[in-house]
Amino acid sequence: MFSLDQLTGSHLPDKTLCLTFDDGPGETPNDGPGPKTLRLAEYLYKENISATFFCVGQHIDLYPSILPELDKLGHFIGHHTYSHPYMTELFDKGQRSKIFEEMITTDELIRKLVPNERIYFRAPYGYWYPDLSIILNREFEQANNYQGPFLWDINANDYSFWQNHQSAYECANAYLPLIERVNHGLFLMHDSTANIDEMRLNNLTFETIKILVPILKEKGYSFVGIDKL
Repeated sequence: MFSLDQLTGSHLPDKTLCLTFDDGPGETPNDGPGPKTLRLAEYLYKENISATFFCVGQHIDLYPSILPELDKLGHFIGHHTYSHPYMTELFDKGQRSKIFEEMITTDELIRKLVPNERIYFRAPYGYWYPDLSIILNREFEQANNYQGPFLWDINANDYSFWQNHQSAYECANAYLPLIERVNHGLFLMHDSTANIDEMRLNNLTFETIKILVPILKEKGYSFVGIDKL
């Protein structure tokens, strides 16, 4: 069921992080900048970390083979709508049919590729109304199989670094003090970008995570899957 309030990881123990990635999947066939969802997932698997990938339906259509691979690697698949709209704006404009189209189309794509019983949901941009949960719980046939919407506790806006053509080290240096200050919770980065090509083409999230994880482990941080929240 969809919660009236957005869920966070604020109750996790000290130095415990739940890694989540939005707007994928995506893949770049070279070692330059760009989305690298599968390589990110493989790296995290080797580090014994289960992450959640909140996937955009349009990107699932482009890269359908990635979702089963994420599942095989022990990661969780999240629903992040089909076209990444502001759901609150659709609600305000009375576009209920569009709300359900966003939810149903992506749900069907995920279930066709990864037949898991539980699906995790995050609203694009973190914009959500309790009334959206109410209508989905009442009228969305699959609502009982959903958990969310999930917000986040730690977000240093990695996408802005990619838009400005900054390095993975600059991004990591923004995340580290924020992580140490917040201490625990749901961690957000983007393995791709849904709406702005420049951010997607310059994405260095994979490279940033390879910097962050060894440092965080050395500092005593541990990682849990979203199913433990």
